[in-house]
Amino acid sequence: MEVSQDFSLASKHSASGLRMTSTELTAYAVISFIVVLWCHYKWNRRHFEKLASKMTGPPAYPIIGAGLEFVGTPQQVMERIIKLYDIYGSEPFKVWMGTSLGVTISKPEDVQIVLNSSKALEKDQFYKFFKNTVGEGLFSAPVHKWRRHRRLITPVFNAKLLDQFFPVFNEKNRILTRNLRKELGKTQPFDLWDYIAPTTLNLICQNAMGYNLDSHSDIGSEFEKAMIKASELDSVRIYKPWLFPNIFFSLFLRLQGQSNVFKTLKKLPLKMINEKKEVFAQKKIIKETSVIYNTEEKKKNLKVFLDTLFELNEAGANFSDNDILDEVVTMMIGGSETSAITLCFSLLLLAIHPDIQSKVYDEIYDVFGDGDQTITTEDTTKLVYLEQVLKETLRLFPVLPVVFRELQDDIKIISGNHVLPKGTTCYIAPLFIHRDCDLYPNPLNFNPENFSQENISKRHKYSFIAFSGGPRGCIGSKYAMLSMKVMMSTFLRNYSVHTSCTFNDIKLKLDLLLRSANGYPVTIQTRDRRPSYKLN
Repeated sequence: MEVSQDFSLASKHSASGLRMTSTELTAYAVISFIVVLWCHYKWNRRHFEKLASKMTGPPAYPIIGAGLEFVGTPQQVMERIIKLYDIYGSEPFKVWMGTSLGVTISKPEDVQIVLNSSKALEKDQFYKFFKNTVGEGLFSAPVHKWRRHRRLITPVFNAKLLDQFFPVFNEKNRILTRNLRKELGKTQPFDLWDYIAPTTLNLICQNAMGYNLDSHSDIGSEFEKAMIKASELDSVRIYKPWLFPNIFFSLFLRLQGQSNVFKTLKKLPLKMINEKKEVFAQKKIIKETSVIYNTEEKKKNLKVFLDTLFELNEAGANFSDNDILDEVVTMMIGGSETSAITLCFSLLLLAIHPDIQSKVYDEIYDVFGDGDQTITTEDTTKLVYLEQVLKETLRLFPVLPVVFRELQDDIKIISGNHVLPKGTTCYIAPLFIHRDCDLYPNPLNFNPENFSQENISKRHKYSFIAFSGGPRGCIGSKYAMLSMKVMMSTFLRNYSVHTSCTFNDIKLKLDLLLRSANGYPVTIQTRDRRPSYKLN
């Protein structure tokens, strides 16, 4: 009997020992759930990690990835990006940005595959960080919106439209020439940006929006300053994963005292849109109530980009107010800022290389002589060497040094026979491609002969992608080249440009675009309008 009781007691104690408390059950359930989630996460990322294991790249850490590589000022970030290329070369290498795998593509053959693939038309998630600045215009729009807008807007950029820009080109460049006179005779250098940037902004506002900034310089200057600050703030998020969440970025803006910068950026675009909308409505009434529409009135009121957007809406394009605003801001930045940067770099490089400047001037003299006639479309086609100078500037200092594309399906590239899995971000770096010594001998030398027809024919088509490439290439590349040729030739017909800087003094910084960290310091002298030596 006692034995039986003892056995019963032992059994009870054993059972109670196996029994778990509710706290223990909850803990085991949570741990099991985390393990399952982790296994699911790792399984879904197995393709990325398999690819990453085959590539070199900067060290990555949990959550932030390689974010520590890009801590610092915009200038320091740019220096580190260049250093990565020095370390890892032109072969594809990995860069973990947060938990996203990026692969840097620098071989022209691989770049062609990616930029022309229908699987790589989507801009990467990082472009959402620039929505504060450019919204969802052609530059940053998701594919479904980009396809529709590009199809509607592309016909606008035709030869007839570009021809109508020349009176504005000539007028604004005469004003630029006049404004520069105040710098004559000074030994202290001035920053080219202070003159070039307002001119290119005025050009795009008048040519694309029908809005003359000459009498509204204050609001133009306000837009320019806000644009630089806004793009700098937005770009910080790309390489600082702790700013990815909007709530943290908003807090960052408050701490920086920049909460209103994006609102300030939109003031000028909204003003132009609202004024043009009123004019468009009045024209519509006149057309509807008048059988004969005055031909001279038509000539005075040439159709501009903003008119076309309103007309497309009338025809059923269904652009929302935000769509129009986004396209206008994109056009303003793409049509002014990129050209201003290239022009400033180009003039600075010519100041550093007076022999090349003399050669450019000789070509200009051959086309125009010592007269002051206005420039025509036909004239720009004769400025062949000047175009080589502009392209060489864009080779050394591409305004978009890195392009981000997110793959919507697997793509196989030639280098290493790597298969880049769906979801990979491709970092296509014009800055790296353009400085590849296998493509450009002595790549850090400023040599416009790199773009002679003979040398171009020796290189892969995608060895120069200053305007990107493929279906999402720059829609305004022809406008940019024409406007830059007119400004450069007008500037150099009137002034020679000089500097004490050397190429090595040029330090770069990165926000939305690539810029000189120390400005573009030069002096100018009145041009002696005689050729220095004749071109061969």
